[in-house]
Amino acid sequence: MRGGYSEGSGFGGGARHSSGGGYRNPCLTMHQPWASLLVHGIKRVEGRSWPSPITGRLWIHAASKVPDPGTVAAMEDFYREIHAVDGVTHIEFPQHYPVSRLLGCVEVVGCIRSEELVCWEDVPESVRLEGLTDFCWLCENPQVGA
Repeated sequence: MRGGYSEGSGFGGGARHSSGGGYRNPCLTMHQPWASLLVHGIKRVEGRSWPSPITGRLWIHAASKVPDPGTVAAMEDFYREIHAVDGVTHIEFPQHYPVSRLLGCVEVVGCIRSEELVCWEDVPESVRLEGLTDFCWLCENPQVGA
């Protein structure tokens, strides 16, 4: 089970400039619980139907929809299972999944197609299991409330 972000979610953040894909302070709005899982470093791949227009810092904003407790539980189970593949048995999940606010940021270090990610041996197997969409934005250096 994967998803939670709508095709309507997208970039904001204002004025264009010449580096970083042409955005200054790009921000991506995501539904919960995926937004918090990303800024807490539990989710390491952001999947989209389009390639990332940037590399570098990406601010993460939580959409206004309150997450369903069943969805939160399912996603926490999903990430427990895939992290366990690499021997990680304890994950500190967020205590809360706030909505309608800026949560923090990640660094987009690359973007590859899912069929490339599943074969890429330079990343942990658990990361390869996260690549379930057309384009996989590889995220590192998560910062909560940055």
